[in-house]
Amino acid sequence: MPSTSQMKEPTDPPFVASKQENLREEGSSGNEESEKEDHSDEAAVEVDNVESSEEKDDSEDDIQDIVEPDTACCYQDGFLMERGKTPDFTKDVKSIVTGTDENTLIDYPKGYRLRYPSDMQADFRYSPDFTRIYSDDLEFRISREISPYSDVAGWLSDLPNSYVTNEKYIQANGLSIHENTWVEINGRQVRLFSLSRTPPPQSTYKKNAYTYAYINTDGLTYYTFHFKSTSFEKNKDTIYRILESFEVQEPKGEASYNLSFEPKIPKWNQETAALYDKICASDHITWGFFTPNPFSPEGKEKIKEVEEKLDFQFPVILWYRYMGHDFPLEGMQEAYENGKIVELTYQIVGGAYDRNPNFDVLDGLKDDEIRRFAKQAKEFGHPFLFRLNNEMNSTWVSYSGHLSLCDPDIFVQVWRRVYDLFQEEGVDNAIWIFNPNDVSYPPCKWNSHTAYYPGNGYVHMIGLTGYNTGTYFQDLTGERWRSFTEIYDRLWRMYSQLYAKFPWIITEFSCSSVGGDKEAWINEMFENLPRYKNIKIAVWWSYYDPDPRPEHEGTPARRYWLDEKPEYIEAFKKGLHQTQP
Repeated sequence: MPSTSQMKEPTDPPFVASKQENLREEGSSGNEESEKEDHSDEAAVEVDNVESSEEKDDSEDDIQDIVEPDTACCYQDGFLMERGKTPDFTKDVKSIVTGTDENTLIDYPKGYRLRYPSDMQADFRYSPDFTRIYSDDLEFRISREISPYSDVAGWLSDLPNSYVTNEKYIQANGLSIHENTWVEINGRQVRLFSLSRTPPPQSTYKKNAYTYAYINTDGLTYYTFHFKSTSFEKNKDTIYRILESFEVQEPKGEASYNLSFEPKIPKWNQETAALYDKICASDHITWGFFTPNPFSPEGKEKIKEVEEKLDFQFPVILWYRYMGHDFPLEGMQEAYENGKIVELTYQIVGGAYDRNPNFDVLDGLKDDEIRRFAKQAKEFGHPFLFRLNNEMNSTWVSYSGHLSLCDPDIFVQVWRRVYDLFQEEGVDNAIWIFNPNDVSYPPCKWNSHTAYYPGNGYVHMIGLTGYNTGTYFQDLTGERWRSFTEIYDRLWRMYSQLYAKFPWIITEFSCSSVGGDKEAWINEMFENLPRYKNIKIAVWWSYYDPDPRPEHEGTPARRYWLDEKPEYIEAFKKGLHQTQP
């Protein structure tokens, strides 16, 4: 795996080939994302859910027992235990020893202890990914991470904060830098970075002071602290005391979620409610298709051409729009009259190092624009699938945590603001899809899809996106050929823990023809899709990712076209007609 410095220029992220670059529709505002999208499952990405071998020792020989029963609370799998009961240390055990001024937290599965002010509360619901400690004035998340590169210090100096440390990004977003250094705390090297964002007076988002601390331990393991507060100067000493109290111990047990994700259905109009019920009740896959500008003359002709070759009509069409666009009322009406359901994707994007428009949404500066879009959606009146800010656990879109101060809460608050404005405008025909990428990049626990979940009252379907990107960029990024089941078995296992009560949609996916047998991949897909009972809709992405390097002049790199070769069409046609009712 090449180092990140070998994969990029000093000010550009180490990623290649963006679909989004090829989605510029006629009438675009010109604010579309300029960052390079990468769906590759790099070797670096694979560590997203990997535990190091040192975690696997489940013996209890050196477990630090809770020695102060009168002042200690013990939690197992997220639930408070009765005092005096002995926990099962093969499970997710955490203890809090309370004090007058400070509490001591021992996290056994993640292998650490620390002290924090006693007026703060602990949230263990997301334990496999992170623990949140919070108060009205200060909060932080701590996660145990594994570096994707052997040079851990180099990794911590580069990618985790590659945007918030970039001068162009800092200036464009009006950030004030307080610290940017390496320090030694208790004999360990700590990467430390602090900044503040100054919002406009009308903003209700109050915790705009951030401190990022990355504690390097032995081997590939490191710990991430993400602090945010109302004031850096006010909370600086407290932050340092928390960091100075941090101690590593041998991990014991296995962390587990204590979450309940399920849809809370709003009061839709009758037609929309009927469509949702139909989707949920379906026992077969409803197929969708993507080609750029699907309702332009060229787009409509391409869809017609592919449908004729397949002897099949796609019920679902994927369409991208961006902040600055109006709701595509005419195209949506045409789709409805032709019996098509539109998966309308709406992205709040800008240039990678430019002003992040999601901050403006967060601060309430885009309310009028969102209301206008919502009113037009209401005017349309018929049901549509609405996918807001997809693939947020990534580096290639401005609404990602990585480009939004490494703070997934910003994504959550933006989502809720857009949703609430839609509700205020009476939009009763939108079915909202929450859609992470299948792997998180950066491959960090704080960047897990769980951190971005907007809440049960804000999501109606779960989106899945996992591409076989092929091997075109293998030498550059380490991407490799992935079978359909390799991608979707993993997604099934991961999402079934949390999202089993939702209907699922593969909002977009595809297989490149570079590096393997695409025909066999399609056959495998049709053979295995019925195993994933929650998946109700699947949308094939039929386009390409270009090679962005100037010397290659946009050469098609990841070739996703369904009709690239007759054998791909024939395999897909065979699968459709064998699986459709």
